[in-house]
Amino acid sequence: MNFRKQLTLTFTGLTTAVLVITGLIIYLVSEQFTRRQYFQRLIDRGVVSAQMYLEQDEFTSQRMQKTQRKFFQSLSEETLAIFDQERQPHVVSDSLGYTIPDKIFHLIDKHGEVEFWLHGKQGIGIWYEDNEGDFYVIVMAKDLTGSEKLLNLKQIIIISVVLGCVVMALAGRFFARKVLQPIVAIVQEVNKIRAANLHLRVQERDTQDEIAELVNTFNQMLERLETSFYMQKSFIANASHELRNPITALSGELEVTLMQDRSPADYKASLQALQKETNRLEKLTTDLIMLAQTGFDEQEVRQERVRIDEVLLEVKAELNHALPQNQILLDLSSLPPNPEQLTVLGNRSFLQVAFKNVLENASKFSDHQPVQVSLYWQEQQVQVRVQDQGIGIPEEEIGRVMEPFYRAHNARSRKGTGIGLTMAEKILRLHGGRIELTSSQTQGTTVTMVLPLVTS
Repeated sequence: MNFRKQLTLTFTGLTTAVLVITGLIIYLVSEQFTRRQYFQRLIDRGVVSAQMYLEQDEFTSQRMQKTQRKFFQSLSEETLAIFDQERQPHVVSDSLGYTIPDKIFHLIDKHGEVEFWLHGKQGIGIWYEDNEGDFYVIVMAKDLTGSEKLLNLKQIIIISVVLGCVVMALAGRFFARKVLQPIVAIVQEVNKIRAANLHLRVQERDTQDEIAELVNTFNQMLERLETSFYMQKSFIANASHELRNPITALSGELEVTLMQDRSPADYKASLQALQKETNRLEKLTTDLIMLAQTGFDEQEVRQERVRIDEVLLEVKAELNHALPQNQILLDLSSLPPNPEQLTVLGNRSFLQVAFKNVLENASKFSDHQPVQVSLYWQEQQVQVRVQDQGIGIPEEEIGRVMEPFYRAHNARSRKGTGIGLTMAEKILRLHGGRIELTSSQTQGTTVTMVLPLVTS
C-alpha cells in the first residue's frame, strides 16, 4: 500500500471516528434530555392528579376518567394509580392490568420520589401527604412522540455519518494527492539524475515548508556528491599521470645506466638522479595518502582542542629546520588577552599539514623571499593570513588551483605535485573553516585561512 492510500485511509478513519463519536454524544444527550423531560411531565401530572382526586370525598373510576379527559391531554397508554398507606388501591385507572412491584413502594418510602421503567412504560411514584392520610401516587405512560423523535434523530445521524464518511474519503483522496504532488514531482526529477548528469538539481520551491527543506537538503547532498565524483575522477586521472612520471624516469634512468659499464662518477650521478626521482615518488605517495585521509567525517576530525598559535610556531620551526633558506616572518602582535581564546576543535596533525603546505608553497613560489604570516583574532573566528612576494596566480586560473593536481601554467616549472593547496582546503573545510585566495601575477599571493573558534 502506497503512502497516498495510507494517508487517505488514515484521514477517512479519523474523520469517521470523530463523526461517530459526535453523533453518539448528540444522540445520548438528546435521549437523556427527552426522557428527563417526560419524567418531569409525569411528576407534574402525578401531583395535579393527587390534588384533584384526593381533595374530593368520593371519586368513582368513571368520574376519574371523565375528569382526566377534561383537565388533561391524554398521554399514550397512560395509567394512574393512587394507593393508601397500606398499599391498597384508592384510585386506579382501568388500564392498569398488572400489579405494582413492592420494590417501587420501598423506593418511594426511601426517597419520596422515584422514576422507573415498567413494562415498556416510563413511570413515576411520589409520596403525597393529605389531610385524609398519606398516599402513593403512581403515573405511567409511553412517550411515543419522544421515541419517534429519537428514532428520527438516530436515522439522521446514521445517514449523516455514512454520507460524511463517503465525502471525507473522496476529500481525503483529493487532498492526499494534492499534498503529495510535490513529492511525486521530486521523485520524477530525482529519477532523471544519474552519475553522468550530477549537475542537475531538483527545482527549489518558493515556500518555507518541509518540502522546500527536503529539496534544499537533497540539492546540498547532490552538490556534495557531484564534488566527490569530480574529485574522484580528477584524482584518478591526475594521480595515474603523476605517478607515471617518476616511475618512467626511474625506469629510464635504470635502463640507460645498465646499457654499458660506467665510471664511478657516472654511477654516482645516476644514483643521485634515481634518489631524486625516488624522493619525488615518496613525496607524491605521501601526499596521495594524506589527501585520501582528509576525506574523514567532520565529526571524527573535530574532537581535540588545538591552539592555533602553537601550531603555527611548530610548523615554522619544522620548516626552518628542513629548509633553512625559508624566510617566514610570524606576526603574533594581534593575540587576544587570553591565549586560550585561540583554541579550535580539530586534529592537530591535519592542521599542521594544512599550514605547512601553504607556507611551503608561499616560500617556494616566491624563491624563498620573506613570507609574512599574520594571526588575526575575532570573537567567533581566527584568521591566518599568509602573504608572499612570488609569481602570483593568473586571474583566469585562481578558481582552479584548489583542484587536485592542478597547477597554474606559470608554476609548472617548479617542483610540486599540485596536491598541497587542495589538501589544505579540504582540511580547513573539515574543521568548519575555509580558504580565501587573492593574487596578482608578479605581485604575490595572499592566502587567508579562517577557522571557527571554540565558543565555550
